[in-house]
Amino acid sequence: MELPPDAAFASADSRVRSTAAAGRSIGSMGIVEIPHKTVQRITCMGSGFVGGPTSAVIAYKSDVEVTVVDINADRIAAWKSESLPIYEPGLKEIVQAVSARVHPSQQHDSHESNAASDNVAPVPHVKLLFSTDVDQAIADADLIFVCVNTPTKAHGIGKGSAADLDFVEAATRTIARVATQDKIVVEKSTVPCRTAQSIREILAANAHPGVRFDVLSNPEFLAEGTAIRDLLNPDRIIIGSMPTPAGCRAAATLAGVYEQWVPRERIITMNLWSSELSKLAANAMLAQRISSVNALSAICEATGADVDEVSYACGLDSRIGPQMLKAGPGFGGSCFQKDIFNIVYLSESLHLYEIADYWRAVINMNEHQKQRFTKRIIACLYNNLAGKKLAVLGFAFKKNTSDTRESPAITLVSNFVGERAQVAIYDPRVREDQIWRELINNGSDAEMLKRKVSVCATAYEACVAADAVVVMTEWDEFSNKSTSAVTVRKEERKPLATLNVNTCTSKSTSSQDTGHGASRLLSSPKLDGAASFWVPSRKGAGVVIKDPSNGQIKTFTSQRPSSGSSPSQSPGGVSASPASPPRRLPILQSGSVNVAPDGSLDSLYQFPGEYLTSEGFPTDCEKVQATSKLPPAATSSIDARLHAAEMPDKGATPTRLDWARIASGMRKPMFVFDGRNILDHSKLEALGFRVEAIGKRGTVVSE
Repeated sequence: MELPPDAAFASADSRVRSTAAAGRSIGSMGIVEIPHKTVQRITCMGSGFVGGPTSAVIAYKSDVEVTVVDINADRIAAWKSESLPIYEPGLKEIVQAVSARVHPSQQHDSHESNAASDNVAPVPHVKLLFSTDVDQAIADADLIFVCVNTPTKAHGIGKGSAADLDFVEAATRTIARVATQDKIVVEKSTVPCRTAQSIREILAANAHPGVRFDVLSNPEFLAEGTAIRDLLNPDRIIIGSMPTPAGCRAAATLAGVYEQWVPRERIITMNLWSSELSKLAANAMLAQRISSVNALSAICEATGADVDEVSYACGLDSRIGPQMLKAGPGFGGSCFQKDIFNIVYLSESLHLYEIADYWRAVINMNEHQKQRFTKRIIACLYNNLAGKKLAVLGFAFKKNTSDTRESPAITLVSNFVGERAQVAIYDPRVREDQIWRELINNGSDAEMLKRKVSVCATAYEACVAADAVVVMTEWDEFSNKSTSAVTVRKEERKPLATLNVNTCTSKSTSSQDTGHGASRLLSSPKLDGAASFWVPSRKGAGVVIKDPSNGQIKTFTSQRPSSGSSPSQSPGGVSASPASPPRRLPILQSGSVNVAPDGSLDSLYQFPGEYLTSEGFPTDCEKVQATSKLPPAATSSIDARLHAAEMPDKGATPTRLDWARIASGMRKPMFVFDGRNILDHSKLEALGFRVEAIGKRGTVVSE
């Protein structure tokens, strides 16, 4: 069967034709107005990190029934169980809400609770199904997501850089074989540019007579660890289609699913090839930022600069921004390296060799960072690891996920074993069999691993009799920094809702809301356990702070304006008395505030970009007691995205490591290698540790 030519649609509605002719390279609003089919059933082929969470959120937020299929029966069984095959904050609660009739609060163990659970409402009927019956699911679907794995090729031409599209082709051929009615096939897997053309050709060549397929590209832009938040409140939805009337109608059909919870202006339509390349480009640019700051970390270590301070200063530039500027042992995960290799291979295929070299340098820097951190550890341990024990805390490539693909910990543990060290590994979310599989697949000798590596149930067990602790994942429980530190940066100030904590009510922020009448909740500040912080309000309040100009502790009182007063407004909407002209004061600790148990603040806090009064604090303040789990009356009316993605899922306050206990069981001298810069080095040094961190000078040992 041949694909219908554009001429076949000559009689289509003129509005559809004009939209197709325009190409919709940056369009969003008009596409959903095109007459299109309403989707009732979606089938998702693939139940991994993309297919599972995406299907769960679509089922939860729309009126569509979603079936997730996979040929791996064990994985499907896990999705149906209480122990999901992947971990994402908030995922379990949503899966339970849409795949069962019982409210999720009655289904999960209290130790596995999440702030999202109180924000997830039960659905009236089952809308999310998991099955191994691929053929039936395809036959029933109006629209099919292809979410299968696309690893880097391990053989043949393009080995080590090109994407392996075996699973994509197999899924495409299965769809063509089974479908007896028209289908929309959506490419969600990360694929090289112009893969959709191959899919179209395979479908056309193998389709049953009279069956038509429309192919769309709808790449995912999820960050593991915040995938549910990203799905509930996406920055953008990209839909690529052919610039034909039929392509426009197919894109409008998919847009109609997303617009049930995503604002229309965030649904962007473009051509197929732009959509495919946008995913690769986004990941390549994010990885480039990480490699850039990691390159600077080496200079910081050599000169005495602090990479956290350098990245913070750079991030304040609005042209740069603060995201993805955290130095570490190298990026990991399933996407960054694979997608850059895709761009490298594509560039070489197009004879753009200088372009390929440019992007390959990002990968080279990432590998160099892992080896550089390894060499620093070896050098600090007197150039000899043989017989020494290293406790590795964290094996996932980042916190709040169980994903270990391309994790820097794999390389470092393999290096330690190669140096004949004893290695004890602890990770709160990664299964033991997964750790062994990653190490063996990395090329380590299985017999050597059995002799040199152990996987421990607790961090304390891993650290017993250790010569050094190496922090490889930024899990909150590893940090010894103040649990009540709140960091609010300029880009985090966007108000998503207004909240009156005292009355447990909330309302949406409108253009008329100037910050009066309700406490303004700044966009999802990170709170660990109970914390006190300050937000604008009409009520008066007092605060104890440290003045950075002279170090003195002062008590400031803010009075509510009298009924006859006419307060002026600062640029941030904070009321400022005319008698106290605003002035700017410096921010300490990158704009953070540490709150003591008695409610006092041990450093000056300022809303970044807003004015303080001459007394050093906004005149219109209200002290708010916030916890990581607000009362049910409040959480029931607050969007889950404000809380779920930022909160730990092991109760209100995660159990932090007792580093004094760890110190008591280690061999001396004791070393801590902070690969994620999540530790308070002065506190560790007070316990007798020598601390080394990426992008920072290490502990100075006195003679």
